[in-house]
Amino acid sequence: MSPMQTIDTNTKLLDAKRHDLVQRRENLIHQLGQASRCFEDDLARQKLGHIECTNEFIATLDGLAQGAREAKERRRYVVSSLFLHESFKKLTQDAAEQFFFVTGTEIDGALVLDQWAEFAHQERSMLGVTAEPKATHGLLIKLEQFGHRLLAHFHSHPGKGADSTKPSGIDERFQGRLESAGHVAVMVIFSRDGFIRFVRLDQNLEIEIHGQGVVNHAPGIYQLANID
Repeated sequence: MSPMQTIDTNTKLLDAKRHDLVQRRENLIHQLGQASRCFEDDLARQKLGHIECTNEFIATLDGLAQGAREAKERRRYVVSSLFLHESFKKLTQDAAEQFFFVTGTEIDGALVLDQWAEFAHQERSMLGVTAEPKATHGLLIKLEQFGHRLLAHFHSHPGKGADSTKPSGIDERFQGRLESAGHVAVMVIFSRDGFIRFVRLDQNLEIEIHGQGVVNHAPGIYQLANID
């Protein structure tokens, strides 16, 4: 059974148990009303105590169910070390910043970053890159026609070291627009010396690197090995 199937099974069990507890609470409320109408104070207090305990159990189940839903919705991005190395070469082949989209397959909830989706640029320099709006729009339409989604956007920064991969204000605004529109895309920023940062503003991401040649530097930050 896959992790996603396990989560679905656990969620169904929690929902079933919650339904039983809600039914139990309704019965207790009915019994409380009967005891109150008959002036059976001790029995009424007992039923009220049972209702409070049942409410606590329901609240606990609701918390567990919420955690299961969040785990189910957690976005897992899978990318090969070879693809990252080849992307680094494309992004740093000259002194100007480079930018392209990435798509790929989606298997058992995993978003596999494995295919470049390139487009024309209006301007490229050492300080930034500007995409050609019509080209990006046309590319997104093409992805939709083939049943693919925009899974990531890769771009390079001019500096070196892990700190040079921090997103700029422009980067964050672009990523924010994507997330607001419901895109699953993750932002991936490369430095000139092989550091890579994966960014989702909503923090909803798990990164899995397949293969060797990439080391984990910090949460969400990796470093390519042997780039020389």
